[in-house]
Amino acid sequence: MREFEKLLSRIGVTIPKDARILDFGCGAGGTVYALLDRGYTQVYGYDIQDYLKLREPGDREKRFRIGARQELRLPFDDATFDLIISDQVFEHVMDQVAIWKELHRVTRPGGQGLHNIPACYMPIEGHMFVPLGSMLGHRWWYKLWAVLGIRNGYQKGLSADETADRNALYFVERLRYVPTSCYRILWKTVGFDYRFLTQEYFDGHRRGVLRVAGRLNRAVPILGWLYRLLQARQIYLRKPEGETRP
Repeated sequence: MREFEKLLSRIGVTIPKDARILDFGCGAGGTVYALLDRGYTQVYGYDIQDYLKLREPGDREKRFRIGARQELRLPFDDATFDLIISDQVFEHVMDQVAIWKELHRVTRPGGQGLHNIPACYMPIEGHMFVPLGSMLGHRWWYKLWAVLGIRNGYQKGLSADETADRNALYFVERLRYVPTSCYRILWKTVGFDYRFLTQEYFDGHRRGVLRVAGRLNRAVPILGWLYRLLQARQIYLRKPEGETRP
């Protein structure tokens, strides 16, 4: 969570400790608990599968909501949250228009979002480990790399055919990489103001090579563009004051 705080602080945004915060795609709940440990008091998590590792039995009812893959309406009232965050979630959201509309609905006017979204054209797809696996969604492509020995941790010991079948199904059922140019249109249509925080991400990163990239990017901004194209996008969203449309 410190990375989120650093990014927000670099653009002059401070989140009050009593802000209502949603971790969209909360997984095991680690970010929710990290925020609570940092003094934020109204933090909640949402996911479509129950991966939760609870600290206290009552936390499930108090802090978390588990939905369903086909559920397109989030279980929260309008204008509930001051801040919504996500980290490597949207490449798994199949109906992105519906979900971004829902996130807009449950964000209060003046509320904000901070999202880390993997790039559409990453050289190696991060779940299957297949080169260009986010773009070349063909079984023959997945089998080629399976024959060459490419497996993720869940595919050890499987044949090339079994691995290719699993990857092909995963691509169709679970992956939805959206180009940045399409996101720009989507956020504008839904009603969010947006800003990419690539430079701020570079400047505050713990890895020296990215801080160097940040210095270079100030002189030659193409590095930030390449990072968004090939690695990830850090996006700050804001719902304008007085904005109430779905």
